[in-house]
Amino acid sequence: MVAVTDPYATAAEYRDRVDKTDTGDDATILAQLTTVSRFLDLRLRRFFTQDAAAAVRTFDGNGEALLWLPADIATTTGLVVKVDLNEDYDFTDSGETLTINTHFWVGPADADKGPEPRPYECLEVVPNNGLFDVWPDQKRVVQVTAKFGWPAVPGGIKERTIDLTRQMRDVLEAGATMTLQSIDTALPLSPQLRLLLWDIERQYARPIGT
Repeated sequence: MVAVTDPYATAAEYRDRVDKTDTGDDATILAQLTTVSRFLDLRLRRFFTQDAAAAVRTFDGNGEALLWLPADIATTTGLVVKVDLNEDYDFTDSGETLTINTHFWVGPADADKGPEPRPYECLEVVPNNGLFDVWPDQKRVVQVTAKFGWPAVPGGIKERTIDLTRQMRDVLEAGATMTLQSIDTALPLSPQLRLLLWDIERQYARPIGT
């Protein structure tokens, strides 16, 4: 299991890609892979590892049946959703712990299907569930306990992490300096790599406003 703070590729995977056998630089390579991974997190507005254990997050409601979450749910294993129906900012009242597929669905419905499973990004009220019709339009009204993140690091994210780290190492060896925030402007990205970055933004970036 890849931890939340881990890079999206290992030093061994990097060496395999660049035909490097010497392991003497592995600690430096790992630190650089981690820096690039966090750069991609910032650029794409999400992370692609997952929590080691279920974590609790609280979200605002929207007065609608469909609620897009600002955090990805990696798996429904261990998922617990509660809603503050009486708006007292407390989730211990009777009937406020929901049952999946009875009171709510996770979506997209087919997120875990196909060759590259994706996370669940929204919660949808099951119609006529007998408890509530919409997520209350209130601050901090939905409590979600889950492993947040992605089911597994996507192959495209792993590959771009390696590509960017390779260019970072070339630039640093030439004497340049850079920070996490300046990676995209400091690296002399080839037109091909810029196109690849644009493509992973199209596929994996969290839409602005969600």
